[in-house]
Amino acid sequence: MKSHGKNRIDNLQWAGAENYNFSPVLYGEDLAGNPDFYLNLILGLAAKYFGADTLERLFASWSGQMQREKYDLFALYLLEEAVYRREIDARPVLYDLRRDFARRFLDDAHDLRRRTLALRVPLFYAMEMKRTHDILGRPYKKLNKKEAAIYDVLRLPEDTTAENLKAHVLDLFARCLRYRERTRRLPPWLPAIHLFSIPGYISIERSNVPGMFHREGEGGDMPVVFNFLRRIKKDRKEEIEKTFGRNLFSDEKSLALNEAICTEGHRKSRIYFTRGIDEKDKSQDQDLNARTVRRHLMKFQENKNSYNRAISDLTRAFKLKLASVTTTSGETARRGKLISRRAFRAEISNRAAIFERKNLHPAPSFRVDLILDASASLLAMESTIAIEAYILSKSLENNGIQNRILCYQTVEDTTVITILKDYDDGADMKKIFRYKSMGWNRDGLFFKAYPVLLDGKGPQLSIVLTDANPCDFHPLMGKGLRLNKSYFEEPALDDTARYLDALARKNVKILALLNSDHVDNAEKLFHHRFVKIQKIEQIAHVAGKWIQKELVKMN
Repeated sequence: MKSHGKNRIDNLQWAGAENYNFSPVLYGEDLAGNPDFYLNLILGLAAKYFGADTLERLFASWSGQMQREKYDLFALYLLEEAVYRREIDARPVLYDLRRDFARRFLDDAHDLRRRTLALRVPLFYAMEMKRTHDILGRPYKKLNKKEAAIYDVLRLPEDTTAENLKAHVLDLFARCLRYRERTRRLPPWLPAIHLFSIPGYISIERSNVPGMFHREGEGGDMPVVFNFLRRIKKDRKEEIEKTFGRNLFSDEKSLALNEAICTEGHRKSRIYFTRGIDEKDKSQDQDLNARTVRRHLMKFQENKNSYNRAISDLTRAFKLKLASVTTTSGETARRGKLISRRAFRAEISNRAAIFERKNLHPAPSFRVDLILDASASLLAMESTIAIEAYILSKSLENNGIQNRILCYQTVEDTTVITILKDYDDGADMKKIFRYKSMGWNRDGLFFKAYPVLLDGKGPQLSIVLTDANPCDFHPLMGKGLRLNKSYFEEPALDDTARYLDALARKNVKILALLNSDHVDNAEKLFHHRFVKIQKIEQIAHVAGKWIQKELVKMN
């Protein structure tokens, strides 16, 4: 949390607690790890009812245990229920805030994080899924008998006060979570660390964490020196495969590619190539895929006529421009344009070839790649980008131009590159609409890996649909004794520009359609080779004219 954001959250907690004389150490976060309005209001109200010092002592009581993050989550779970029941009559607005919080927890944007949560803390995931469904009045029948029994008892008694809060919480933990207060604790000098990546929900400034281990200006207890403990490789591989589809390459080739590509500042990262989820493979997340496609189809249907008109306009524009540079040659024939010199010299007969017929030669063969930035920062424009890609692909296909659609995003330490549509595939709306936004975008690593998918056959035009804002949670690794750099702003832009320039030297023409206001970033990355898109309809006019010029140059 940056200082100004932290001040806002502090003010929110102070307002809930009706007390400005304490310094919050607990911060509520959503599944994306961002400060959450509702949870921080709840924490402020909890301080009102039980006291800020009581809360701090409560969370400190298990701070030395290996499973402290699990207990943090369940403690907040108990507090939310108790505080909501006490405050709802005085603050009716909590009803809407709570329902909104539940809807956001179930939102498609957090699907990957929810499944990570299910993998790491399955019981908490089950309890939270049941409660959010109850809040929204939806059925949820996936609890087993043991989970259902725990759900029924896992709530604080109505008579809970500051004096007995800790006793009630620990009693519930002992009965439902196998909590043992006297279990072996971590050494007091050891920084509080996460042994696995739990998505969001709560961030705690624990007193046994030296300041050197915190990210500047932020709370939490995740020291960078212990990042290697955050994931088990087997779990990560299975989760990536289930969410994005099987690896395009064999394990041996994939390992070789990672060793060749993930070097220098990206040496702690991984690269993963896939063709996406196969509809016939039931081991993969068909539900996420189906919801994504359905969402984009609904958006397309809302303005179907306008989008189809854009395809027609762009198809015609490409056709006219390509026709203007098509070359011709002639051959003699018995019909066509009379060749006077042949007619004068030849003996006229019904077999005399005294005419010329023009043959049209198609433009030189070239291919177009459409590259879609699929980071969570573009979630609000997810359907827009999917439709833009479909319009471009269909218009190119209508002119016999081979095109392919790729997307990329970074999930934890893995940059996933998905081939949504290959050169030989038709512009199938359902294939293209598998595009989904989630995770981060480590653009430099993608463009470094991109040549793996280029075969060098003929000229190559690559059109990137992006917000020109590379950003990743994992840093750019320093060399030797040099410090790591956050993969954000200048370091991320410099890294991305480096590999874009390397592609330009290989004669790969890169154009960008900018779907954001990061114009300065786009200028640094793409120089003058980008155009800003305000709405989908501009594809056929602004972007279309610009792309036509590039197609002519390639001829």
